[in-house]
Amino acid sequence: MTSERMFSRLFACMALLCAVAGVQAAENEPAAEQALAAAFPAQSIDTVERADAARQAVADARIEVARRFASEKSACYDRFFVSSCLVDVRNRERQANKVVRRVEVEANAFLRRERAAERDRAVAQREKRAAEQGAQSISITGAAREDSDAASDKPADAAPADNAERP
Repeated sequence: MTSERMFSRLFACMALLCAVAGVQAAENEPAAEQALAAAFPAQSIDTVERADAARQAVADARIEVARRFASEKSACYDRFFVSSCLVDVRNRERQANKVVRRVEVEANAFLRRERAAERDRAVAQREKRAAEQGAQSISITGAAREDSDAASDKPADAAPADNAERP
């Protein structure tokens, strides 16, 4: 066996060992979506601050997932079975995005409920203030507003005299 051939085999074995070690290291470190799921388990978002933090973490996790799977997809093109590799990567990416999406949906739902509750509190406070002042609260809907406008309109013959006839 020539020394050149022996070095090429040694180099190939070392490259294979490095690749395997890199894959194992990547599997051992928690992925962004796993860290996100651990930080925000289901039904754990219960404050606006926590929801905002979850939304920021979701944005960061999406970037990390996209970066990681882009490098995995590019590595697929070095393999013989490119299509199979790409399918596997896409499936793993879909699973990772599913975890990220769950946290995002929960955070957005909490913020939506909180905004609705804030609007309800504002309406209740406005109605309370109106009741204290002895005034009737103004309805928000268009039909109720039109009815109140029609009831408050003055009759046509009560118009001021200076608008009677114009040449």
